[in-house]
Formats: sequence, C-alpha cells, structure tokens
Amino acid sequence: MISTFHGIEMGKRSLVAHTQAMNVTGQNLNNLNTEGYSRQKIELQTFSPLYIPGLSRENTPGQIGQGVEVATVRRIRDQLVDNRIISSSKDFGYFDMKNKYLHQMQLVYAEPSVYNDPMMYNTLRRGFDEFMNAWSDVANNPEEKSARTVLVEKANILTNSVQHHFQQMTDIRNNVNMEIEEKVKEVNDLAMKIANLNDRILRSEAVGDNPNDLYDKRDLFIDRLSKIADVNVSREDSNELVLYIGSKMLVQGGEYEQLRMIPDSANCGYNDIYWADGEMVQFRGGELAGLVDLRDVDLYEEQKKINSFAVNVTDLVNEIHRDGFGLNGTTGNSFFIEYPYTTDASGNFDADRDGADDSTYLFKISGTNKVELTDKIGIRGEMNINGVNIEYTETDTLQNVINKINEAGAGVNAFVNAQGKLSLKADYFTDGETPDFVLRHVEDSGMFLTGYAGILQQSGADGAFDSSNVGEVAKLRADSVWSIAPLTDPAVYMAVDSKIKKDVNYIAAAGGVDTTGDGIKNISNGSGDSSNALRISSLKENHVMVGMSMTFSQYFENLVADVGSRAREAESGFKVQETMMNNLENLRKSVSAVNLDEEFANLIKFQHGYNATAKFVSEMDKMLETLIAKI
Repeated sequence: MISTFHGIEMGKRSLVAHTQAMNVTGQNLNNLNTEGYSRQKIELQTFSPLYIPGLSRENTPGQIGQGVEVATVRRIRDQLVDNRIISSSKDFGYFDMKNKYLHQMQLVYAEPSVYNDPMMYNTLRRGFDEFMNAWSDVANNPEEKSARTVLVEKANILTNSVQHHFQQMTDIRNNVNMEIEEKVKEVNDLAMKIANLNDRILRSEAVGDNPNDLYDKRDLFIDRLSKIADVNVSREDSNELVLYIGSKMLVQGGEYEQLRMIPDSANCGYNDIYWADGEMVQFRGGELAGLVDLRDVDLYEEQKKINSFAVNVTDLVNEIHRDGFGLNGTTGNSFFIEYPYTTDASGNFDADRDGADDSTYLFKISGTNKVELTDKIGIRGEMNINGVNIEYTETDTLQNVINKINEAGAGVNAFVNAQGKLSLKADYFTDGETPDFVLRHVEDSGMFLTGYAGILQQSGADGAFDSSNVGEVAKLRADSVWSIAPLTDPAVYMAVDSKIKKDVNYIAAAGGVDTTGDGIKNISNGSGDSSNALRISSLKENHVMVGMSMTFSQYFENLVADVGSRAREAESGFKVQETMMNNLENLRKSVSAVNLDEEFANLIKFQHGYNATAKFVSEMDKMLETLIAKI
C-alpha cells in the first residue's frame, strides 16, 4: 500500500532536484568569463518506481512513480576539438616565437643612419660604403691630412656599427635564452600541477563524483603546455592520463618528470635541456622548439655572418695596407687591430686545456709560387679540404680549380692574392666543433697544392695539414706565408689600430717597389702616390665573400634579404596558425561556452518547475491536514 506521505516525499525530491538544477545554472552564469570553463548541464531522471514485476507485488495497476532525481552533472566538451587544438598549438607556439624574434632581427638591420658623430651607429652597408668612399678621397688627395682624418672617422663609424650590430644580435640571443629558461620552468610547473590534478581527479572518480571543475583546470594546463612543447596526450587508460614530449613521458597519472637545464660551454654557456636520465630533449614543435631554433640557428648564424664580414674587411684591408707606405715613409703597418687566437708564433694551441699544445690554428695560407688564373694546371689529383674531396684534372685551369674549392662547401675561400700566389682562407663554421676561421684539414693526393701552388711540402696523407695536431706549420713550404686564426668573435673587438688613430701619417696610401728581389716592397713611390689607397678602395667591388662569389655590397643585400625572407615566412606561418587556432577556439566555444540566452531560459524553466512542485507540496499538505482533522 502506498504511504500517506508518498506525495510529500515525491515533492521533496523534486524540490531538491530543481534547486540543484538552478545551482548548476547559477554556476554557469557565474563563470561566464572564466578562462577554460566548460558549461555544465544537469541531467534529471525518474526515481525508481515502487513496484517491479513479481508474484508478491500488490495487486494494483502499473508502477507507482516516486518523482525525479539528479542523474549527473556533466560538462559539455568535444574531445575531438580539444585534440585538434592540442595538435595545432605546437605549430602556433613555434611560429609565434619565430615571428616575434625574427622581426627584432630585421629591426637591427633597419636602424636609421647617423653620420655627423663618429661614435654613433649606422647601418652596416652604408657605413662600409662611406668607409670605401673615404679611401677614394684619400686616393684623390694622398697628401692631404684632412682626407686621412675623415677616413679614420669613417673607419670608426664602421667599426662601431659592426660592434653595435653584433651586440644587438647577442642581446636578442641572450633574451631568447632567458625565455627558454622561463619556458622550461613553466613546463616543470605545469607538469607538477597536471600530475596533482590527475591524483585529485582519480580520487573523486573513485567515489562516483564528476569533478568537472578539476577537468577544466587540467585541460587548461594541457592547452598551455601544448603551446610550449609538442605534447601528445594519451587517454587510453580511463584511470590514468599520460602526457608525452616526443616519445618520453612527462606526466603519467600522479607521477611527473622535471626537465633540467645544463650550460653548454661550446655554445656560449647557453642552457641545453635534458631529461632526468641525461638524454637531451628533442622538441619538434611549440615555443621551446622555436626559441631553441632561434638561439642555436638563426641568431647563431647571424652572429657568424657579422663576424665573417668583420674578419674579411680586417684581413683584406690590412693585407693591402701592410704592403703600402705612409706619409712618414713607414710600411708593414696594419690599419685595423688584429687579435690572434693564440700567442704562439706557429699557431700552436692547447685546445683541451690540459696544459700541453695539441692543435694548430691557422686562418690563411699563401703559396710560394706565382700562378695565373688562365693557365691549365696540367696535373691530376684529389684534394681533401676540411673533409670535402675535390678532384682536379689536367685540363682544368687554375680558375676552374679555385671555383671547385669555393663551391665545395668546405668553409674555405681560395683566391689569387695581390702577389699572384694561391691563398686558402678559412670561413666560419656552424657545427661548433672548432673555432671559426680555422683551416681544419688540407691534403692533396697529387701535386696541385705542393709543386704547383707551393703550399704543402708533401703530397698524400703524411703531408696533410691538420689543425687537430700540434706543429702542423712544418707541413707547409718553408717560404709559404700564413697567418694565425683570429680570436673568437672578431666583430666584438674590430677597431682602427691605435697607431693610426694617433697619427694619420701612418695611413699607407702610397705603393712601393721591391729593389731587393725578395718580394717585399722596400721603397715608397712617394707621398703623391695613391696606388695602395686605390687597391683598398677597389675592394668594394671585388668578389671576396661567400666562396669569393659576392662583393661586400651583395653580401649585405643577401644578409638583409635572408633575414627579411625568414621573417616574412615566420609571419605568414604565424598568421595561418593564428587563424586556425581562432577557428578551433570558436568551434570549442560554440560547444562549451556559456550561452546567456540558454542559461536564462533554463533558469526560468527550473524556476517554474520549482514553483509547480512547491504548489504540489502545498496541496498535498492541505489534503493531509484535512485527513488528520477528520480523524
């Protein structure tokens, strides 16, 4: 038999259910602007009826309902959209960082020029052009000190500009490294928080709860993490969420791993990122991948290019300048300061810092024999220069062989110097294994570098020059000319020699003659001669950069165009990814965001349901009151 108070109990259940429904609606409205919040939906179901089929049940028709109850409160979320956002975030983060910093690199080359103050900075190309023009003015007026004074001022502007541009790139690189450190700390912090939430969520689920707010918070952290690194999410185990970076687990349930940063002495002390087991983290997307690429590729190579400009201007100008004569009759003076990598006269250096020399660092080697570019060499063989094999045949001209060396990608420039002798000059490297501008290996199986050019004493492996050994100048011809590799980052210390700054009479504008037959000019052509200044000014149009394929002007154009091209590519990639992410976020919001109209409609619906139930309870109360009063 049905209880007399059955209606009251049924009404109570309805009041509780509609109250909870209004609370859920209020929760949605209160979190309208909360980042990462997913709207929640209450699901109501009928309470289990009194009677079920059976022989012992009361003989009454049908089942007797007991009202309504809350089945669950679930959050509205589309897992497929979430997965697409996680997958796309790594590309968005990567291009975001590339776009941000490549634009800053562009601005370094786009700075306005200032010429009325020699201590002010200007663009590299304009500074170099002004410097070359000043040499032309000296050539036109070799005896006027005013032209020489202007030359020194223009040289100071150029060197200050080189130092400034290099320092700007260094500052940007330092900022990128600091951001890498911050991002790694953020990854570690997010990993810890996600693992903690995994544990709390598991505990809540174990007692039958739906921890919707914890789900939202965890998904928000995963979204942030997926922009920083290429995160993969595994939900195969319903009791354990797993996060991977690459193929390594970052978070597994309540356990997590912390990334470590270890300074790399070979990379200016910048931090490399490692797992706890010592394996380096390989990022394939995300902000960290973009930042590491910027620091160790884009900015690293840009610094190398500025160094290459500085060392080549210094070397080429000094080589000619030392061959000329100043107004005071002196010769053999350098125009720019040179700092060798080692103070040993033979280029010997202790590379492993164990107290004993173990390497030979040479920058340039010039042969002893005069050669002609158009001559056929008439010999066959194979050279190995810095690990790159280069063949030559009898029908090759010297120009052909030089082109083969310069186009081989060995990091060596070959050319015929002002004395008509073959020279090999090292360029920069990007592998970080040895200092830049060091000839690593020079070997010839034939006679080109020995008998023809007069660089090596002996053919074959036994006669090869190798920078990883000490005392390698003994492998060179005794009368060959070589120079020691410059100190690291020549752009930092590029400056006019103090002797010339103090006395412009040391500027060697005049040429000279060799009266002793030893190949060294010992008598000046006179103060009115400007042949040496003309030789220096002609460097502007000579192909002396990047495998002797570019002039300085072309080198600058390529430098600026390359950064501009990379910046445009990054900006384009960023805009594409930004549009994609906005579309995905809008798609997620269309599913999960709180809709005011819908929530107000629910509020009215549940309010009416509550009022109707209250009326029902009131009527049941009156019936009971009548029944009790009559009895």
